[in-house]
Amino acid sequence: MIIPTYTEEEILRELIFDYKIVKRMAKKIAVAHLDKVKKSGGFIRETDYDSYTITTVSKNVWNVEIEYDQTKKIPWLFRACCKVEGDKKTKDYYIVRGLNTEKPYFVKVTSHALKRVKERNRFSNPESIKPELLACWVFEHREIAVCMRFVEMKYTKLLINMDDVDEIENMSYIVLTNRGTYYALKTPGGNYIFKTFISSYMGVKEVINYKNGKITKWHKEGELLYNMFLMHQYFNKHLYDKHSLDNWLYSVINKDDELELNKNSPLFLLRN
Repeated sequence: MIIPTYTEEEILRELIFDYKIVKRMAKKIAVAHLDKVKKSGGFIRETDYDSYTITTVSKNVWNVEIEYDQTKKIPWLFRACCKVEGDKKTKDYYIVRGLNTEKPYFVKVTSHALKRVKERNRFSNPESIKPELLACWVFEHREIAVCMRFVEMKYTKLLINMDDVDEIENMSYIVLTNRGTYYALKTPGGNYIFKTFISSYMGVKEVINYKNGKITKWHKEGELLYNMFLMHQYFNKHLYDKHSLDNWLYSVINKDDELELNKNSPLFLLRN
């Protein structure tokens, strides 16, 4: 069981071990459900959801969200987070990512961040939404988040030329996802703690202002989010419709252009 005294290495190791179990169990549940639908003569044409709680042999509690849609090539997918008691008796929610990369990592989403998700989104009945559900939906399926070292824009050029920029432990980061923007800390072990949140509704106004050339007191932040949004579209085309891509990404670059992020850039990717 993950406890507050665990090191980052111990937490990540246990999350990876658990995730393999959770994935197998989610598959078993999903296949059984689809078989039941088939035997009843049904067909899931509109996206349906189920939630499950799984306690692993490590005695960690995982919340699992399974999404069904038989009109898609892959008729089901799942998301999962591990709920852990933090050192201040509040709950933290862990998401393990990068399992197909050379360096897996975890994202710890604090209870405070999820509280802000509830407050700053347009939910019809926010109090009925459990924080573990929100934690499961921090990232879309196979989403690549876009991360920026969040500093005053005038320091950006300086940071690009600093060989040891990744060693700055106390720098804040801003992480753009499809469902909103998180302010985060990067840990010494290369993991991330999501500390607070602004919704897509809050950020999009300044992005539009920047695109339209309107100067506000949030102009620098608008510029930052605008560029991050374009990069998010480029690396997550499957999450956007043609109209959105044409209106934003392809109004700036050609469809056959290839973009790369310089390894010294303050902008980088959080791969799934």
